[in-house]
Amino acid sequence: MFLHFNFKLIMAKYRRLIIAAVFLICLFGSLFFATRDNASVRQNPDEEIRASVPLPTEINANFINQVDKCFIPVASLYNYTLRIASGFRSVEEQNEIYRQGRLVNGHIVTEAEGGKSIHNFGYAVDIVDRWREYDINFDKLGKIAQYCGLEQGDEGDLAHFELRHGLTTDQFKGGLRPLLLTLPCGVMSERDDAGQKLTLKDLQNCGAPKF
Repeated sequence: MFLHFNFKLIMAKYRRLIIAAVFLICLFGSLFFATRDNASVRQNPDEEIRASVPLPTEINANFINQVDKCFIPVASLYNYTLRIASGFRSVEEQNEIYRQGRLVNGHIVTEAEGGKSIHNFGYAVDIVDRWREYDINFDKLGKIAQYCGLEQGDEGDLAHFELRHGLTTDQFKGGLRPLLLTLPCGVMSERDDAGQKLTLKDLQNCGAPKF
């Protein structure tokens, strides 16, 4: 009876404190479970980042600068007459090409659907020789591209040149981009600005290798 009476006194005296404590326990408990549920649903937070990164709408300026002022001019000194057959492609354009040979008549020309090609991010060009088309020395051309900081496509896609520095298309979607390139020699930019052609002597002065 004495213990029961004391318990009632304690409850009466500390009722507000006990109610507040219960309220706080319930509040923090609900926050904990809500956070845990959200974490379990959002298994890949990268998806939210990727969704917020807009796709580019044109070829990357730094990449095409290397193509226009280094790759094509140096190649011309070795009797290549290159032109860009394909550069930036939108996702819609990529899907249209992908359907060729699959859903519409024609030959299959790409294995990449829209959003899975480096062309969709503005870091690739396909080239062709103006006079000899694809009957050219791609091995030598690949070495020239490497000198200019570019990467050549694999066997079967040797006319493809890009810049990715090991990044996957998923990483491109997430907003990652290759480091900026610089021209191997300042005279390349000077010649281009003056509307002059690059010369073999220019390359020699730059310390470029023979290709």
